[in-house]
Amino acid sequence: MERCQRPAKHVGRALSVAFVLLLTKRQLGMLVRLHSSGSHFDDGGRRRRDDDYSPPQHAIGRTFPGSSSGGPTEDIGMSGIVTNPEEHAERRHFYMELNISPTDAVCLGTVEPEYASTTLDWWPLGTEAWGNSSILNADLRHPNLIAAATGLSPSYLRLGGTQADEILYHMGDRGGVAKDDDDDDGNHEHDRYVAKECRRHAQRCLTKDRWVEMLDFARDVGARIVFTIAYVRHTRDNDGNNDVRDWDSVNARRLLEYTRSNSDHAKRGTVYGFELGNELRHKGKIKNVTRIVEAYRELGRMVDDIWDDGQLYPRPKIMGPASTGGVDESSFLISEIGPYIDVATYHKYHGGGKDPNMPHRARHPSFHVHPTKLSGPGEAVERYVVGRRRTDDDDGGGGRMSSRLWIGEGAMAYNSGLPGVSDSFGGSLWFANLLGALAKTKPLSHGVYCRQALLGGYYELVSHESMVPNPDYWVAYLWKNLVDTKAVGPIISPGRRDSAELSSLYTFGCCEKPGKDTVLIHSFCAKSDNSNGDVVFIIINISKSSGINLNITMGEERTEYTLQPKNEEEGTRSRGVLLNGHAMSIGSDGNLPGVHERGVARMRGDLTYVPPISITFVLVHGAEVEECQVKHYD
Repeated sequence: MERCQRPAKHVGRALSVAFVLLLTKRQLGMLVRLHSSGSHFDDGGRRRRDDDYSPPQHAIGRTFPGSSSGGPTEDIGMSGIVTNPEEHAERRHFYMELNISPTDAVCLGTVEPEYASTTLDWWPLGTEAWGNSSILNADLRHPNLIAAATGLSPSYLRLGGTQADEILYHMGDRGGVAKDDDDDDGNHEHDRYVAKECRRHAQRCLTKDRWVEMLDFARDVGARIVFTIAYVRHTRDNDGNNDVRDWDSVNARRLLEYTRSNSDHAKRGTVYGFELGNELRHKGKIKNVTRIVEAYRELGRMVDDIWDDGQLYPRPKIMGPASTGGVDESSFLISEIGPYIDVATYHKYHGGGKDPNMPHRARHPSFHVHPTKLSGPGEAVERYVVGRRRTDDDDGGGGRMSSRLWIGEGAMAYNSGLPGVSDSFGGSLWFANLLGALAKTKPLSHGVYCRQALLGGYYELVSHESMVPNPDYWVAYLWKNLVDTKAVGPIISPGRRDSAELSSLYTFGCCEKPGKDTVLIHSFCAKSDNSNGDVVFIIINISKSSGINLNITMGEERTEYTLQPKNEEEGTRSRGVLLNGHAMSIGSDGNLPGVHERGVARMRGDLTYVPPISITFVLVHGAEVEECQVKHYD
């Protein structure tokens, strides 16, 4: 597992910051004309010039102050496409310089290769936001779904959600791994009960056949499953009252035994880990923490017992507490179950899907800084893991808990998301910044972010109705193709008084209303030839009216990938996406569009133009950043 070196003292305080950018007349005079000459790459990734190439729509016909062609600066519309220059004379373009020191840059945080991961939920039919998107009824053979999920590999696929605590597992026979001291009569009675309940409530039943289909799907798309085991149901008395008896583990054992007996998936480690219950302490759902602790101990014992040949069959991780809520109750829970888990997880949403003010909040620049602030459960989990690491170090090491945080379920808004916001390009601006920010949280970075959801809700990456990817999918897709596992910095922007210690470059202001024009920038090692120290900048422009001209003063060549809304009139509400002017979609043959061949090549000295409402990935070739030329392992 890759991790950071100990950072140098002069960047020890590297934090995400926000500050006002006031442009002087002299700075405005530095605006120069965009170099519209472009290059593309052939299928083999080789750079080629194309004299007949039509530049991206955001560059067509544009002139800038000081250009030889003269004339007024042309206006940028909602999606960055040129509109009538006389209509919005107040709109402006700003100039910035960016670079990273090849020798002084340090690692600011690391993530796992599966960083951008997804979830599936158990929500039943009859809910408009979910439809045929449940773990039980999603079409796992649909070519678009297979293509989309494969495009995000390697990844984790968390199977959970609120309804996870109500699901029974109908695995049929014992799977051939029953122990000699099992109570056969009791086991048969349990199996008969499960069969009866599954006939009565099919939407609350995971059958063996469906479980195999899910395992096969995960294997085929390059994902590993994190499965949430039902807890609440198995603490319920005959009158339907929760949390009145100890957790009954018999049904969970059936699932674990069958999973282990499937030798193909057991050898592959298709199931990465098991959680116990979903948000158990949320709104007082479960109050008896002692029972939860004992249940986690029992789950760990079962996994150790069933996977007793761990060298041949990888032992699934025990994960949790999958919590949400306040910091105090989360601190108590994680401190109690911590000794029995391998990976610490929590859930984080940034607003409510039923909040009438959410559309306005999501457009405000301050909302985009929010991902850097840990929620209550996040703080609690972080404190515990840091404490465990210190204890393990004092004891000579050997602690089994991962040193990275997981957000096991997260999205812009809970309550199934918000239509027109969390499923549109406006949500993608937030999502791209979140992926950049979570990799650099201190003192622990987030190793994995499981996005709710692959299918289902108004935050889904792929529409459950049309099986067409939503804008956030393309952000994750480009991230997987271009961004490696190490965040580096500081980002240097000459002339900025506070640019010496920036892990993320957040600029606010520059207009009559502070925060109207905003650019957010993150930098990572590139997923390319590490011997050349390549880096990638992720530049998010949330302004609706101002473009940015970037002078990236490092590397001899670079490749640009700009995502914009497809529909200019819809702007941030657009559910279609352009990559360098080309519509992004899954082909009729079920294949995803290539990324590298759609890149636009630039040379050192060319400006990178970042249009309004856009996300630009800039891959800098030959950056020679030493921190990206080496890897460090746990």
